[in-house]
Amino acid sequence: MTVRPVLPDVARQHLSRVKELRHTASWANHAAAIEARLAARELAELGLSLRDIGTVLGVSHQRVHQLLHDPVVSAESDERR
Repeated sequence: MTVRPVLPDVARQHLSRVKELRHTASWANHAAAIEARLAARELAELGLSLRDIGTVLGVSHQRVHQLLHDPVVSAESDERR
């Protein structure tokens, strides 16, 4: 036997919006990570130091090192370059 709650329409609408916003946030976080990698690489190519890149991106120089050495960049992002 499966018990399923009966929710008012307004509550179901809010829950649907929660699901939609969580999906959007997940996509946005992924896209932001890709853009951060690309920005770090562009700045490094210009000769900026890890510390300077970190200042520009708002992250530590250690995080910049990780961004520069992370091979995971989507094909979609590479197509925009």
